[in-house]
Amino acid sequence: MKDAVEQLVAAGELGEAARVLGHPFEVEGLVVEGDRRGKALGFPTANLEVAPHQLLPPKGIYAGAALGHRAAVSIGVNLHYGGTVLRVEAHLLDFEGDLYGRQLLLELWERLRDERAFAGEAELIEAIAADVEATRRAVRP
Repeated sequence: MKDAVEQLVAAGELGEAARVLGHPFEVEGLVVEGDRRGKALGFPTANLEVAPHQLLPPKGIYAGAALGHRAAVSIGVNLHYGGTVLRVEAHLLDFEGDLYGRQLLLELWERLRDERAFAGEAELIEAIAADVEATRRAVRP
């Protein structure tokens, strides 16, 4: 079963992985300081420091949940800003508070889109807003 789940997650098939697991696939990590770009854009994120061996789906944007809030999750290198380090960042919808130093458990429900660079900040903000709306509509597997 472990190999099957790993293959499904590696392929981004989170709904099927949830069916096999009996619950949504989860990623856990410590919330650490980030670049604070999300906050400046109007979408603050919790940046997770995940274990090197943590199984992750392919780079992209995902709908999920954490702490009882829906979450739009980015797994990638921040292509728009020329990043090279893999990051897991979660924008918890309708959440206000400080998560620094806390362990955070994220459920990943479905892949929304690929990670990509944008022509400018306005286009990036528009894409994030669309991701948030898609996350509001997402169904927990």
